[in-house]
Formats: sequence, C-alpha cells, structure tokens
Amino acid sequence: MPDKHDRVLVCDGRHVDERVILAILTVGTFIAPLDSSIVNIALPAMAADFGARLTTVGWVATAYVLTTASFVLAMGRLADIYGLRRVYVSGFVVFAAGSAACALAPSLGLLIAARVFQAIGAAAMFAAGPALVSRTFPPRRRGWALGWIALSVSAGLTIGPALGGTLVGMWGWQGIFLINIPLALITAGVARTLLPEDCPDAEPFDLGGAALISVSLTGALLALSETARVGLLSVSTLGLVFIAVFAGVAFVHVERRVEHPLIDLGMFRRWRFSAGLISAILSFTSLFAVTFTMPFYLLKVQGLAPQTAGLLLTATPLTMALFAPAAGRASDRMGSRRLSTAGLALLAVTLTVMTNLSVDTHLGLIVLALMGVGTGLSVFSAPNTADILRATPRARVGVGSALVGQARNLGIAFGVGITALVISLGLEGADLMSSEAVLTGPDAELFVSAMRSAFGVAAVVAAIGAAVAWSRGEAAEEDVAAVDAEFSTRVDLPARESGEEGA
Repeated sequence: MPDKHDRVLVCDGRHVDERVILAILTVGTFIAPLDSSIVNIALPAMAADFGARLTTVGWVATAYVLTTASFVLAMGRLADIYGLRRVYVSGFVVFAAGSAACALAPSLGLLIAARVFQAIGAAAMFAAGPALVSRTFPPRRRGWALGWIALSVSAGLTIGPALGGTLVGMWGWQGIFLINIPLALITAGVARTLLPEDCPDAEPFDLGGAALISVSLTGALLALSETARVGLLSVSTLGLVFIAVFAGVAFVHVERRVEHPLIDLGMFRRWRFSAGLISAILSFTSLFAVTFTMPFYLLKVQGLAPQTAGLLLTATPLTMALFAPAAGRASDRMGSRRLSTAGLALLAVTLTVMTNLSVDTHLGLIVLALMGVGTGLSVFSAPNTADILRATPRARVGVGSALVGQARNLGIAFGVGITALVISLGLEGADLMSSEAVLTGPDAELFVSAMRSAFGVAAVVAAIGAAVAWSRGEAAEEDVAAVDAEFSTRVDLPARESGEEGA
C-alpha cells in the first residue's frame, strides 16, 4: 500500500515525500525572516564603520523592505510562467550572491545597492514558498503544512536579534551577511535536487504591469514613511502619493487590456480570496503597533537593559511558533473562517487590554499581553493563508502566494505609518522618541498616553479584520471538491487517501 505522504508528480514523474518537501521549505522560509530581523542590531556598527548617521544607515534596512515589496508580485508571476522550483532555487542563489556583496561592500552606497540585489532573491523566496506548499499538499492537509511554515518564520524572527548580536561581536557587521551564504547555497542545492518540477504555463511576462505596480507600491511605501517623518501635507509626501496613485491607475488600465496580465484582476471578484488578503493586511497593521512601540516602552519607560527587553519581546514570536502548527491542522478539519476570525478577535481584545498599560506595569503582565498578541496572530495566520491559496486558481498560485507576502508588506508599512502618526500627534510635538535617556515624570506619562492611543487604534483595526474574516463565509463543499479534483489532475493520490476523501 503506498505511503499516504508519497506523491507522483505528473510533469516530473518522480516519487517524492511531502514531508521532505516541507522540511526544505521550512528551512527556506527560516532564512529570509532571519536576515530581516538580524540586520537592525548591526546598524550602529555600520554607522561607526562608515562614519555615517544612524538615520542614513537605516536605508540598509529600508532598501531591503522596499525592494522585496516591489518585486514579490513579479516573482510570483515568473514562478507561474517558468516554474516554482526554478524561481525558488534562483532566489536562494541571488540571495547568497547579494549577501556576499553586502559583506564585501567597501562603502555605504555599495552596501545599500547590494541589499537591493539581495532583496530581489528574497522576493523570489517569499513568492514561491507558500505556492510550493499549495502545489504539493492536498487542500485537507495544506493548513497543517502552512502552520509549520509560520513556525519557521517565527523562529527566524526570534533567533535573529540574539544571533545578530553574537555575530557582530565575533566578526563585525559583515558576519550577519556571511552567515547567509552557506545557508542559502546549501538550501538551493538540496531544493534543486529534491524538489519536484511543476507544470509552468508558457505565457509571456507582463513587463509593463510589473514596472507599474513596482512604482506604485514603492511610492506608497515611501509616502507612508514620509508621513511619519514630515507629515501628510508635505510636498514630498503629496508628490509620492501622486506617483503611487497615478502608477496604480495605469496598472489597472494595463491589466484589463493585456492578454496575459501580471495579476488577473478577476481573482479579486471571489470574496473569499479578497477577504483573506484584506484581513491579512489588517492583522499586520495591528501587530506592528506593538512591534513599533514596545521596544521604546521597555527601554525608555520601564528602563530595562537591551538584553532583558529583547528577551521579553520574544514572547510574541515564540507563542506564534508554539501555536501555528496546531492552528493550521485545526483549519484542515474545521475550515478557516472561525479560526481566522477568533484569532483577530483575540488580538483585538489583547490590544484593548494593552490600552491600560502604565509607566510601572508589572513585567509579568506585559509578557502575558505579548503572548496574547502572538496567540491571536498564530490562530489567524496559517488558516487564513490556507484559505487564500484554496481560493486561488491553479495557474495563478505563484501570484496568489506573492499576494500573501505583499499583504504582509503592506500591513507592516501601514502599521508603522499609522502608529508613528498617532504617536506623533499624542506627543504634541515633543521629540521623545529620539531621547537616549530613560523617560521620567510627565515625559514618561505623555509617551504612555500616546502609546495607549496607538493600541486603541490597532484594536479597532483588528476588530475590523475579524469582521472581514467572518464575512468570507465557509468554503462550499463543491468548491473544496473542485480544488481536490484540480489537484488530482496534477498528482496521483495514493489509494488510501483517495478512499478517505471519497468516504
């Protein structure tokens, strides 16, 4: 009797074990978040080495985020056209080359340029990873697999700061990039050998659409950054908003007229698909109210040492890692609607509770609140991603996967922008965020009051996300059957599983 985990891929003809594929994807999805979280701790060392201001060195991180957001949709479409494995493996090779260029960069300008190149590889990894899960796992085990992917992302975010500090201490800031090279190349080699080839669609790539959406997204993300820095009505902010809107309108115009668009806009007519993306954006918008404010609160209001503050902040990703696989498996049995709604509802409740934080709140209560944030996100994320991919047409699974990543990028940008704006208004012009000293007295109270307002706004956003998640409805049984049938055209299901599905 065939193992229920065994698959025979039609285009490849090889027997593969889905557990082996999941292990490869889990390692792969660990590397990019690790790099994202490991860099910030090295920025002061870079500033000292290059003799630059910390705000200027910040572009080492910003350039990576902007490039990833701008290229992830294009990489998703390239994966649909040329094959998921090819794009996924190529992403690791480019990422490794970019990491080497970063480590060898003799100037800050070249380091930022190398980070852009590195981020192109990361965009390919982000776009193809979940899509490979969708292509490999049948719908009724897809949530379980995505739960493990979520665990690996959380692990990368958790380990990054501590590992980064160790590497900077041993080898300087170059060490955070050198560690990527063997990890990425080994993963690329294993993935190239063991991942099955899929059945790409021989269609032309929509270069015009890719360029327009990249310009639009970059303009929008820079506009959010400028809003937090100089205000909404500044010339630079309004100019970036105009560029983003103009390029976005042009993109929609082009996509409606080309035969093979970058994004099939008809995908958004399926509310399950659109609701999943909207609720994902709102979830990360809410999360980054916490991510943006809590480090400053712990360091400058509570007066904790950086090591202690960093340890407390791991409560959120550790909790996400703990619950994500179980949430994914539960979504395979009971559907995604109730779980994703419950996750965002819990997040909204936790953020509401956090509006009661004070200058001297006990650290144990803070840890419990951070664990509540992590639990809500873990219960939401894997089931929601699984439902988005279930609602994605097979020929567009790369784009669907890329849109999941783009929802995360937009949510983070909105979260940082909105939270920074609320904090700025709450501080009433006081420049407390740049203070190097621990805040006391009225200054501490003023910051905490502004932080509470930010958490209140985030709680409302999470509640709206929960309502959107609930509005998607449950997947009709015939929809699941149609996806199963579509999956079976690509994969010969073992007799044991086929019998279970038909029972």
